[in-house]
Amino acid sequence: MAKTYDYLFKLLLIGDSGVGKTCLLFRFSEDSFNTTFISTIGIDFKIRTIELDGKRVKLQIWDTAGQERFRTITTAYYRGAMGIMLVYDICNEKSFDNIKNWIRNIEEHASSDVEKMILGNKCDMTDRRQVSKDRGEKLAIDYRVKFLETSAKSSLNVEEVNQRFCTLKTLGGGSGKPVKITDKKSKRIKFFKCSLL
Repeated sequence: MAKTYDYLFKLLLIGDSGVGKTCLLFRFSEDSFNTTFISTIGIDFKIRTIELDGKRVKLQIWDTAGQERFRTITTAYYRGAMGIMLVYDICNEKSFDNIKNWIRNIEEHASSDVEKMILGNKCDMTDRRQVSKDRGEKLAIDYRVKFLETSAKSSLNVEEVNQRFCTLKTLGGGSGKPVKITDKKSKRIKFFKCSLL
């Protein structure tokens, strides 16, 4: 069977239960939105292939359960991740406060050079907002990571998130940390940079 991609790239969605990780996953992978999702049990993933610099990049986007009882299962998936999206709900102060705990989990379980981004989801629900955009931006500055507000419902900034994560540059130029991506055709490891613009 012919291979349909040149590189494989693994991204992870983490955050409290109910912040909209599954909705973001479906919006990016299938451009669809459904309000009837139940809580993720353990871990799930979707695949999307995009074109970058003339290469086909297969994105595996992993959606982790936010509940404490699944924490041991989900942290096992941190290790191989090349990018991690920390998601909170702008209408839920507690989910925002817990971002620092999720970052601690990343520091304990993920590669030290993993790229991170904080996402304030459900920004279409302005009348129920509890967390200002300024606070989200400040938190991201404190942890030296990128920040965006997103809406899985309206699709606002969903493509932007993945474009920022998946701008791959060779080691010869650009900024950011080197990320290994396996080239399945040659069975060799090639090095690229994953830069958050």
